[in-house]
Amino acid sequence: MKKDEQTVGMLDILRNGFWFYFTHNNHEIAAHASGFSGRETIYVDDSKVSTKLSWRFKSGHEFELDGHQYRVVFDVVSIWKGQIACHLYIDDKHVETNEHAMAINNTKLGWKTFFIMFAAGLVFGALSAYLVKLFV
Repeated sequence: MKKDEQTVGMLDILRNGFWFYFTHNNHEIAAHASGFSGRETIYVDDSKVSTKLSWRFKSGHEFELDGHQYRVVFDVVSIWKGQIACHLYIDDKHVETNEHAMAINNTKLGWKTFFIMFAAGLVFGALSAYLVKLFV
């Protein structure tokens, strides 16, 4: 596992999402990717500079700071490992990458976890369909 990689539990991801931290020119840049809603938010010195909802495997946020063009890119490295990388670019030059993974010791998520998530999706899907049919 790389120095910047961290392994976290699945429940922690659903509850807290993925957090990535960078420092550049005395500015703290924090990037958050929700593990539940797909919302991505970028903060600079605790102020929100970008937010959007994304279910893509790769998405980016751009902002300007101190005359430099910044880009933060979220990249799903592996669905099976629950691994996501966050890349920081400044003036179109790659500066740093941090990674997080839900799988322990960088192994794939097990079939048990897959089926639990699949079953939960079925239950929520059926419940949503029932509620739509009930109220529409």
